[in-house]
Amino acid sequence: MKKLMLSSAVVAALVLGAAMPAQAATLLGVQAGADAWFANGNVSNHSDFDTTPTSYFVSVEHFIPLVPNFRLSYNNINNGTVAFNQMDYTAYYEILDNDLISLDVGLTASKFNAGKVSKEHFDNWQPSVYGHAVVGIPMTPLSAFTTINAGHFDGSRTFDGLLGVQWTLPIPVVDLNLRAGYRKMDYKFDSINAGTIKLDGWFAGVSIDI
Repeated sequence: MKKLMLSSAVVAALVLGAAMPAQAATLLGVQAGADAWFANGNVSNHSDFDTTPTSYFVSVEHFIPLVPNFRLSYNNINNGTVAFNQMDYTAYYEILDNDLISLDVGLTASKFNAGKVSKEHFDNWQPSVYGHAVVGIPMTPLSAFTTINAGHFDGSRTFDGLLGVQWTLPIPVVDLNLRAGYRKMDYKFDSINAGTIKLDGWFAGVSIDI
């Protein structure tokens, strides 16, 4: 609890000092996308399994200073060994936003529904610190990106991280982004005795910026 409160305080101090000019640069923006994830998983380093879930996300950014932007993402993991629905509610600030680099920092509340590991069941709320960065490659339509949610609270810990590249195709009204990269989840819930739940593997997807 103290670790989470300290992390939250650090995030708040950083974003309040830098959010106002970055926020004012955008009137309203929406990004939405979906990824197919070709993941390998295990429970406590055994009970290996394969799964191919699809993830969805949407984020809305606005021009109002000090009011955070909002991101919603959804994952559905369902296989014979492990199953859960994960909905992430993220409030974040845009710290940097230019042609070379963009950086978002915030907090996420993750809701795990219909969780099952073998014969154990779980339904949890878990908080985490959120970060998202995009670095453009000059003179090309390519950029590298990473998205991370990481938290440790009430005996449970969560980590969900992506690292990838995207190719942006500017078309009328929207930008179309073709995405690919590597993703890893590493979860341990205090409410069950199953141990750690790990998934990792390559993903590919598409997103649009409006």
